[in-house]
Amino acid sequence: MKKLKLLKLSAAMCAALALAACGQQAGGGQQTSDNQTSGAPASNKGVTIGFAHCCVRGEISTMDASEDAIKQMAAQRGVNLLFESANESQNKDDLTVQVNQVKKMIDQGAKSVIVIFQAAKGDKGQAAKTEILEYAKSKGVTIVAARRPADKALSSRFDNVLSVASSASEAGAYQSRMVVEQWQQHPEWDLNEDGKMQFVILQGDKTNKKMEERTSFFMRTLIGSDIGDRIERIPATEETNTERSKAKEIVASWIQSGQIKKIEVMVGNTDDLVLGALDAFKEANMPPLPLFGMNAIDEAQQAVKNGEMAGTVLQDVVGQSQLSYQIAENLALGKKAGDGIDLPFTGGTTLDVPYAIITPDSVAK
Repeated sequence: MKKLKLLKLSAAMCAALALAACGQQAGGGQQTSDNQTSGAPASNKGVTIGFAHCCVRGEISTMDASEDAIKQMAAQRGVNLLFESANESQNKDDLTVQVNQVKKMIDQGAKSVIVIFQAAKGDKGQAAKTEILEYAKSKGVTIVAARRPADKALSSRFDNVLSVASSASEAGAYQSRMVVEQWQQHPEWDLNEDGKMQFVILQGDKTNKKMEERTSFFMRTLIGSDIGDRIERIPATEETNTERSKAKEIVASWIQSGQIKKIEVMVGNTDDLVLGALDAFKEANMPPLPLFGMNAIDEAQQAVKNGEMAGTVLQDVVGQSQLSYQIAENLALGKKAGDGIDLPFTGGTTLDVPYAIITPDSVAK
C-alpha cells in the first residue's frame, strides 16, 4: 500500500469542506445498510465504516461533539456505521477493550475504521495501538485516527494510518499568547500590585501526553513573552483528571483554605476544567478570577460573552470529526483519501487543523 497523503487547511475551511460535501442535517445515531437515508448517494449502499470511540458519553463534551458529528454524517450519507465506545473512564487500564472492538468491526466488514484512541500510558498504550494497526493492515483496512493522532513512530512504521487532529504544542502557544495579551490589557488583574502575574494551571490528566505537551508549550511561550520575567506559577498538585466536578471541588477547597488569594489568573487545559472552577466561584458567591480555557465549547463561548471567562481557544473538533469521516468514507469506497476535496495536498500522514483565539473582543465572530 502506498503512503497516503493528507491536506492541510484552516479550521474554517475544514468545516466548510465537510458541510459542502455532506450538507447540514440534524439527527444522528447508528445506521445500518438496510436503513438508508433518503437522498444518500447510491454508491454508499452497503458501505460499512467502523467508529471506535475512546470515551463514555457525557464526561467530555468535546468528545460528545465528535461522536455526534460522525454519526450525523454517516446517517446523512446512508452508510452502515458500526459504533463502539471503550468507555475509558471505566476501562482506562484495559486497552484490550478497544483493540477487540476494532478487530470485531473489521471482521464485520468495516472497510475503514475511525478510531479515537484511548488515552494510554507508555509501552502498554503503544502495544495496543500497534496491535490495532497490525490487524487492520493484515485485512487491508486503513485506520483514521481522529482527535488523538498516531505518533510519528507508528505513522512511519505503518502505511495504513492517517491522523486528523490539532497540534497540542500549537494549542499551548495560542493559549499563552492570549493570556499575555489579556494580562497586558488589564492592569487591574494584578491584585497584589507586585508587577507579576501569579497564575495556576488546571492541567487535567497528568498522564495524558497531549495535555502535558500543551502545558509545556504554554509555559515555554509564556517564559519567552514580554512578561516572561514577571510571572509566578503557583503549584497545583491536585489531580483534576478532565472532570468538571473534580475541578470545582479543588477550586472550592482553595477558596475555603484561602489559597485562592495567592492566585490572579487561572488557566485550564480544557473548558470543562475552567467551567468547574467557575462553578466553584459562583457557589461561593465570589467574582471569578480571569479564567482561560481550551476547546471553545458552546458553554465556554457563552461564558466569554457573559464576561465570566476571559478567553478560550477554538479547537475545531466538529471540523476534525467531519473530515475524519469524509476520509474514512472515501477509503471505504476504494477512493483516494482526498477524493472530492478540492484543496491542495501536502506530504505526511497527519492533518493539523489550526486554532483560533476566542476573547470578549472576538467571540462574536
